[in-house]
Amino acid sequence: MAEAYLAYGRRDAEWTRMLWQQLTRHGLRVFFDELMLPGDGVVHTLEQAIRDTTAGIAVFGPGLAGNGNDGWALTEYSALLQSCAERGLPFVPVTFGGAPIPPFARDWVWVDFGKATGQAFDDKAADLARTLLGKQTAGVPEETVLAAPPRPLTEPEQRSVVVCYAPADAEYGRRLVERIGRAGLPVWSVRSLRPGDRHVWAIRRQLRYATVIVVVMSSAAQDSDDITRMILEGQWHGRLFLPVLLEGDRHYLLADLWWADARTGGPLDDGALAQLGRLHEAALSGRPVAQADVLPEPSTVVPSVHVPAAVSLERLRAALAEREIEHADLLTTSLLLEAADRLDSGWLRRRDGAGLPCALLSGADALWAAASDGRMGFRAQTAIAPINGGRHTEFLTLSTKLGWRSSADEAIPAYREFAARAMGRPGFFPTLRNPRSEQHMDWYDQWTQTVLTVHARLRECGVRS
Repeated sequence: MAEAYLAYGRRDAEWTRMLWQQLTRHGLRVFFDELMLPGDGVVHTLEQAIRDTTAGIAVFGPGLAGNGNDGWALTEYSALLQSCAERGLPFVPVTFGGAPIPPFARDWVWVDFGKATGQAFDDKAADLARTLLGKQTAGVPEETVLAAPPRPLTEPEQRSVVVCYAPADAEYGRRLVERIGRAGLPVWSVRSLRPGDRHVWAIRRQLRYATVIVVVMSSAAQDSDDITRMILEGQWHGRLFLPVLLEGDRHYLLADLWWADARTGGPLDDGALAQLGRLHEAALSGRPVAQADVLPEPSTVVPSVHVPAAVSLERLRAALAEREIEHADLLTTSLLLEAADRLDSGWLRRRDGAGLPCALLSGADALWAAASDGRMGFRAQTAIAPINGGRHTEFLTLSTKLGWRSSADEAIPAYREFAARAMGRPGFFPTLRNPRSEQHMDWYDQWTQTVLTVHARLRECGVRS
């Protein structure tokens, strides 16, 4: 059994042959189709090799980039990627000669050989071989982990209300979509996907440009990583939300928002539908609008679910592993607010610090540090600018040294623009910012107090550099 399957475009065969030779020299067993014996059934052999391999290497070189019609190579990439994804195996895109990473491969950490030759080429091949053999390696540059090249999310022909629901709630979700559509509002859900769509990016595109995101809250939604990602994506882009409670408790990421009551299983009532329409029109017009200006306070008190720390940390670990750094940042803030029972308010007061478990702070810090080779996390922040007295001047110093602002008197931009400043700045994350609080005039004071509260608790817990 080969430890890695090597896929490539035919015009890049010469370079790929050199890569195969070096990987083999460093102890990695590689399936390379030039080794096939005469008489072997090509398709059958390749299919079997893909099924048997324990890792995939896909070479994207200038030859393939200049020959978009290499259908055989693209089919081979697709089969290899699908096999690796289904079995949880490593899939390593490899580039050289300035060739770009195709959009479908950007979700994976890649290796760029550039124009390396000689010893530099051998060193990169050796490191790749060691990685796939499970041996210690130097890792990848932080900028690769923290900021993969984005796929452009172009605006769809029509901005829509996006409805998100867990598979277990599909029947209600379909009825809700129909109800919104009959009211004359453009509406989109996963049922709008068509064969051939790249579903992850299609969903992200709709969330990026949604006028309102309607989330069906239920026990199934609470346990769904996909729903969590959709909420975080919408929060990152500053979208408006209208949660709909179908059963169970409110979703912890939406605990501070008004919600529509659908616990009888019925569709949105006329009042909630009218409020959805007002949010939709406000978003289309570009008028600044706070949800509190449109949506009333909940008429019924229903608690948000308590998420065990182990579950919260696992979701944070998954977001960091998938390089969803902004999602991980928002998750970190939410899990601390949840631990202090402050999700409803969206920020921490000084006296709330005692409600933050030291193990939770230490666990979150360890995950950030592991994902960034120690460049991110609470310890990295305290090493750069320790907070001792909890004064506002210390927050100004911290925010300046971490790159949150360029100077003490700079106006802080909205979260999405703010998070884009992270590139190459040690300690930038986690920021402890709550984008939903930015609808309020005193959001900056709330953010300041949250940061000072958490850092004071870090000092008490000994979570410092």
